[in-house]
Amino acid sequence: MSQMVNPECYDVLIVGGGPVGLFGAYYAGLRDMRARLIDRRHELGGQLTAIYPEKWVYDIPGIPAIRGKVLFENLLTQIAPYAIPVSLSQEVVLIQKNRNNMLRLETRDGHVYHSKTAVLSLGMGAHIPRRMDVPGLREFEGRGVVYGVHNLPDFKGKRVLVIGGGDSALDLALTVMEVCKDLILIHRSDRFNAHEETVKKLYSSNAEIKTYSELAAIEGADVVQRVQLRDSRTKNVTIHDVDVVIVAIGLIFNLEGVRDWGIELESNAIVVDHNRQTNMPGVYAAGDIATYPGKMRLIGTGAAEAMQAINHAKHYIHETFPYL
Repeated sequence: MSQMVNPECYDVLIVGGGPVGLFGAYYAGLRDMRARLIDRRHELGGQLTAIYPEKWVYDIPGIPAIRGKVLFENLLTQIAPYAIPVSLSQEVVLIQKNRNNMLRLETRDGHVYHSKTAVLSLGMGAHIPRRMDVPGLREFEGRGVVYGVHNLPDFKGKRVLVIGGGDSALDLALTVMEVCKDLILIHRSDRFNAHEETVKKLYSSNAEIKTYSELAAIEGADVVQRVQLRDSRTKNVTIHDVDVVIVAIGLIFNLEGVRDWGIELESNAIVVDHNRQTNMPGVYAAGDIATYPGKMRLIGTGAAEAMQAINHAKHYIHETFPYL
């Protein structure tokens, strides 16, 4: 494959265009650094645009609640003054450092970029929604079975089943409750892995909450019409009429490419120090992809990590490249 080399040497390449990467790009602009954003998807926004555009986000300082798509629009507005170039549909497959400490990033389609530093804001790597081995699930994907809420009006007047017990499932349930006709949320246990306030809001809503409940089958003609739910304790099966099934039981992540770069991983995340630097000097990680003692996977936390990474990258450049 012929390589297309970008002749410019950047101060920082930000790999990953989700909310953390976008905020990192803004902060790099604020620190007067030559930056570029690279993302493997065809659009920026990460999970905010790919899966959760209608989801409410609650962990942004000074903003009580904001929809994912609005947060994304605000982030674009925030970075606009710095005119930071963006490369989309480019998956970074190799990061190397030469003997002069300059980084070389290569993408799958043959583009090559050079930079003094890099910030990896990969979310949790390549991700796809987790599926279940349930009769009818794959058959009705796109015909009533969905893995996110992209357009809230699509759920208006519908009978909705939400599957999952984490923050994403409960947030999606509360979002859809605004417009749907009826909503059932099922979870395989009676313990929710979600923020306490979110659980309280769910129980205060008019949703029917069925704990110790599992999806047994999805039925219908051309579209979803009903589901079979099984009590995990008694094994009794009940039939419920629904129009939409939202599956929110997590994502499957793939970090195989990162393993080949010589960057230290721990439990499918990149190990960073207090400066958010990896074991490769000049390469940093921020957001869900980064791990350290006491880590919290929140957008607000990731934004702070991006600031730390950019600030330290600025100092690293001054020390390592005094003449560039």
